[in-house]
Amino acid sequence: MNEKEKLEEARYFYAEMVKHQEDRKVFNHNLSAFLSAARSVMQYARKEVWTKKNGGKKWYNDWMESSYVLKFFRDKRNVNIHDALIDPREHVKGHSTVVLHVSISSHGKVTDKNGKVREEREIKEEPKPRKAPKSSTKSEFMYEFNDWEGSEDLITVCKVYIRKLEKVVQDGISKGFITG
Repeated sequence: MNEKEKLEEARYFYAEMVKHQEDRKVFNHNLSAFLSAARSVMQYARKEVWTKKNGGKKWYNDWMESSYVLKFFRDKRNVNIHDALIDPREHVKGHSTVVLHVSISSHGKVTDKNGKVREEREIKEEPKPRKAPKSSTKSEFMYEFNDWEGSEDLITVCKVYIRKLEKVVQDGISKGFITG
């Protein structure tokens, strides 16, 4: 029916999530849209197979029951739509680059065996003038689902979900259960 179109929509919102990780509000809006679009892939497939008597219901149920990621995201979308907004954990890593210019100075004395100063020197070393690189600060943003059982971050888990949906759609089309 419209599985391929909804899959494309999910890919779009996934790309927007990746692009806007530094802005939590925009990230969360794109996550919400991603959850809805991606879940619609399976909802359209379910609706399409429920109208046929060709074994499609079993095919659909087998996919849903055998896939932790499909069930996980089904539940995430349902919570996000019906109960509460999904608010993933955010981790921010940052590092800064600072440019320092250093000068060295030393004072030296040469004395004879009686302690009389024979020579005294002040040595200063200034850095060679050069164009200094700019100081910079860089931050990396990472999100996680609070209840995901694996160690993967949210972006990685969403990519796994997209790949699983692609397999479902390809399989359903090849077996004649859905039109895509």
